[in-house]
Amino acid sequence: MRVAAQRRLGDFRLSVAFEGPEDGATILFGPSGAGKSATLAVVAGLAKAEPALVAIGERVLTDTGSGRFVLPERRRIGIVHQDARLFPHLSVARNLAYGQRRAGGRDRIAADAVIDVLAIRPLLDRAPRDLSGGERQRVALGRAMLSQPDLLLLDEPLSALDAARREEVLAFVLALKRRFALPMLYVTHSAEEARALGDHCVLMAAGSVTAQGTPADLLPAPTRLGEVVAPGVVVIAGQRIVVPGLDAPIGTALRLER
Repeated sequence: MRVAAQRRLGDFRLSVAFEGPEDGATILFGPSGAGKSATLAVVAGLAKAEPALVAIGERVLTDTGSGRFVLPERRRIGIVHQDARLFPHLSVARNLAYGQRRAGGRDRIAADAVIDVLAIRPLLDRAPRDLSGGERQRVALGRAMLSQPDLLLLDEPLSALDAARREEVLAFVLALKRRFALPMLYVTHSAEEARALGDHCVLMAAGSVTAQGTPADLLPAPTRLGEVVAPGVVVIAGQRIVVPGLDAPIGTALRLER
């Protein structure tokens, strides 16, 4: 996946350029207002930029240099938003069928496989109003996958969920990634999500890319605070850890790195 775009929105200027893996997750990471969602809109073809280049593998979707622009509905891109945006008058099964109708006859991704990976078979006859927030997002993921996309865009899909549901749905996103090896472009301001899911990370601020690399390099795990409780022994979150060679008075607060 290759993306390069410049776009002005009033006083805001978007200027991005990055490449991501063809079978993994690229994370757009940064605070609100960094330009992450604006970048997704350009990739999806919902907003035009000049100059701009968007390509998935050898398939060029936008190239202002040659005048190429593939319409959004023909880009073969699945999108999952913060809110599930399911059709409230359709059952889960019929919401999924809508995704299949958008596939244009392509069937590379099997419906049964998606339904099983997302564990939504027991939900097929239910209406969206009868689902929890996490269940709705799983169905939204399924609908996007069944459109047979070449790329999956996820715009902070966990941000509206509570902590328990975020962890649950993140596990399902990881399962989709491993099962189908589909390129993903994932927007988040959660370092935890970025580290868990990402293969490549693009840091953004004020409309620009400030750095890119692996999440481990750009977003290292936070250091852990502990307290010396005995010679060579530290307690962190109630767990006793032996640190050979530690020479510090009992009661000393230490910062340990993984």
